[in-house]
Amino acid sequence: MKLYNNLKTELIKTDLNAGKLEDLLVEIIHHLKMRDLVSNEKEIVNKLLERERLGTTSIGHFSAVPHTKLKDLKTPIIFIGVSRKGVLYNEKDNDIVHFVILILSPNESPIVHLQILAAAASLIKKSPQLIKDARECETPQELLDVIRRYELKDD
Repeated sequence: MKLYNNLKTELIKTDLNAGKLEDLLVEIIHHLKMRDLVSNEKEIVNKLLERERLGTTSIGHFSAVPHTKLKDLKTPIIFIGVSRKGVLYNEKDNDIVHFVILILSPNESPIVHLQILAAAASLIKKSPQLIKDARECETPQELLDVIRRYELKDD
């Protein structure tokens, strides 16, 4: 699975403003709410924070992949965001994140959820330069093009 085949420019934000994890999740979920993709913002943020308490979704290379499954969702939602200033993602480790891939999946699609997670982790782990390039993108389309380029690199 290639992420770029499942990404939409309206779900890519190159100028995240939040400085801390909870504020970041609120900002992203609000972005999704404004596009009528989700309804209960607070419930989703709480589920994502609950997942973080089980173990951080920060995966190195200044990146994180917050994710959860939702019962009312029909199809997966993949949001990509970049924070130029950085987000204090994990206060215990002073972990700063600049690149976020948020994944929301239907409860009934655990395999698809895992496939998206694997694609996101693979992209980030094998392409450390990706984060630097992503931080330089001005538009969602530029970031989508960067992701496509990195995902096609190994093909």
